[in-house]
Amino acid sequence: MTIIQLHILDWYDDIITSWISLENDSYIFTCVQKDFTNGEKIYYGVKTDEKSSEQIQNIIEKKTFTKRDWSTINRIFEENNKSDNVFLLRTASLSVGLDITLSKVKKSDIRAIRFPVDISTLYTCQDKDL
Repeated sequence: MTIIQLHILDWYDDIITSWISLENDSYIFTCVQKDFTNGEKIYYGVKTDEKSSEQIQNIIEKKTFTKRDWSTINRIFEENNKSDNVFLLRTASLSVGLDITLSKVKKSDIRAIRFPVDISTLYTCQDKDL
């Protein structure tokens, strides 16, 4: 699959949360692990439905997010954070035109995530099997 659109929702210290449009689907991706040796990151991606995708695009157009906007993004993420909609992506970077391969997440690996993400959890994460 090829990334058609990429919009950064939150970025801090090279840790990115973004909304990505692929050929036929859209996702909220957030970095959940980074290898500081080679720069490779693991992104947790939640596929969003069409209505949710439109809501996120409307928020993106505003450029500056309010607490209400983050609340909407969190609601969308939670509603779509189900086993059939969750994927992992392993890559050093994200960019428009990049071909990516998503890996399916097992139901037991589904995570509850709140946005904007507190990146301190990445610096203390010891789980290498994500």
